[in-house]
Amino acid sequence: MKKSYLIRPTFLNLSTINFVLCFVGFQLVTSALLPSMSENESITYSVTIPYRALTLGIFFLIIILNIRKFPKSIPSALLIFLFFWVAWIIRMFYDIFICPVINISGTSQLWLYAFGICLPAIFSIILSYNYIDLEKAFWWILYLCALILVLILYSNQTLQLSSNEIKGRINANVAISSISFGHLGAMSILLGLFSLIKQKLSLIKKMVSIILIFLGVFCMLRAGSRSPILALFVVLLFWLFSRKNFLWGILLLIVVFVLIIIFMDPILNFMGNISPIIESRLREAIYLGNSSGRDTYYSKAFEAFLDSPLIGKQFAIFFPDGNFDYSHNIILDALMGLGIVGGIMVVYILSAALIKSYHLIKSDDPHFWICLLLIQQILFNMLSGAFYYNQLLCVLLTLLFLYKRENVDINYYKIL
Repeated sequence: MKKSYLIRPTFLNLSTINFVLCFVGFQLVTSALLPSMSENESITYSVTIPYRALTLGIFFLIIILNIRKFPKSIPSALLIFLFFWVAWIIRMFYDIFICPVINISGTSQLWLYAFGICLPAIFSIILSYNYIDLEKAFWWILYLCALILVLILYSNQTLQLSSNEIKGRINANVAISSISFGHLGAMSILLGLFSLIKQKLSLIKKMVSIILIFLGVFCMLRAGSRSPILALFVVLLFWLFSRKNFLWGILLLIVVFVLIIIFMDPILNFMGNISPIIESRLREAIYLGNSSGRDTYYSKAFEAFLDSPLIGKQFAIFFPDGNFDYSHNIILDALMGLGIVGGIMVVYILSAALIKSYHLIKSDDPHFWICLLLIQQILFNMLSGAFYYNQLLCVLLTLLFLYKRENVDINYYKIL
């Protein structure tokens, strides 16, 4: 970051804390205060609602303090991302209030995530970007990930069972699903690897990073969700590919794929020693093509797109009982909700993010850990999530599009 921006510690601290909370705040609070299982929803709300209110207050405080410092120029990819959000909100409002296909229920949480979690985070990052200390943020996130995983291991007795006793997927607690728990483990692995490879560490920091990697692997496998494993695999491949020139990168990917195919059974057996559930689910996916019903959602979303390819048909998959669900794929969500224009916008946004990530990793940028975690979140939303429920994806996209290195040729950023 620019040194001139670091002379204002109040803004620096608040902005950095805000940034860190987007990564690990919810996980830290819930792992410290909530049980692993409960049928009483009021217990969950008694913790999550005050936390959301606190973070929303921080978002608005940053926005108010920096409202006059709105950037004079915003990268085109970020502008398109913001325009996509506006179009998506219009689509949701139209489907729910103006011309509802059915009587949709449970939309309060949808608006809460849009206007109380995702959009305030985006604008707080835009306004406070120059005051975020990314180096300090990295270490805070890494240390807090380690603390969170230790708290979860201590409080969640299911994680302490022997592998033979594991009967299903495991949530971190009543507020963090098995998928989110698995991605927390994958994020911890990436942070630990980045710190070992990129940083000159003291012995204590090395020990913390190594322990974090082992904790991340254990928790990711015990969670029993497949998308975190696939996301981690793709991120590591992207990391390796970006460090080489194009031809060497392609050759390296081919070699890695061949080795994985050859040693597939030993790898799956190793995973089964930690969690037989993840081994069986991966074998079903690899050898039987089991997508856990994702193919049904994909086909429904694509049919909705074909019904109205120009402007889209509906923001989600609607069910006769009034419930709704996302397609579990960010591109299909865009096509289903906003038609071909929405699909083009999302493809452009994701392509711009991947291109910039490639160049930052290749140029050995000191903060390319942001790129690694962004790619992980993109994979999360290509397989298991929706962008309008994913605050971290929104924050990482915003930060990446704003990020520029000093004293480096950044001409390739101009297309972004």
